[in-house]
Amino acid sequence: MRIVVLAGGTSTERAISIVSGTGICTALREKGHQAILVDVFGGTENVDWENPFPEEYDVEAASAYIKSFDDKIEDMKKERKSFFGPNVIKLCELCDIVFLGLHGANGEDGKVQAAFDLMGIKYTGTGYLSSALAMDKGITKQMFRMNGVPTPAGTSMEKAACTRNLEDLGMEFPVVVKTCCGCCKNMLRRFQRRRLHCK
Repeated sequence: MRIVVLAGGTSTERAISIVSGTGICTALREKGHQAILVDVFGGTENVDWENPFPEEYDVEAASAYIKSFDDKIEDMKKERKSFFGPNVIKLCELCDIVFLGLHGANGEDGKVQAAFDLMGIKYTGTGYLSSALAMDKGITKQMFRMNGVPTPAGTSMEKAACTRNLEDLGMEFPVVVKTCCGCCKNMLRRFQRRRLHCK
């Protein structure tokens, strides 16, 4: 199959997306697929349109090319109107399926999925609505509880309403605190002490 592995993007999880996208693309090529690695935001300027999904392909070189945009992302966001980089949509339209290796905002939140649905581009994973709903951990836990899916006890709160006493929430230590939406890489905390520290 001709496959575009989309990675990178603009979220705080860009780096891990590049790592997972590189691994995915490598594995797909080892299985005999004509997979290429593309940064959804950075795109690619040099495409051989007579053979955009070549038999021979250097995944690590493509990964290095994507990483070359890392320090420029914020400036590129200011200069560009479109989220999709050069040639991204055209390559996605030409392939058999897009493997979504994106993480975080503008990748896992249903936006790319909705755009692809409207353009008739096939992709892996869940559709736009379930992606959007699942991006919010609070809503996801509510849906789990409503449908009888076991989930640990939890609550959502705004920073301004943060309480330092778990007893007020009917909970006890240890607890895990995560951001409701987006990356948890730097936010995941496991508290075993007596008080939460809301920052």
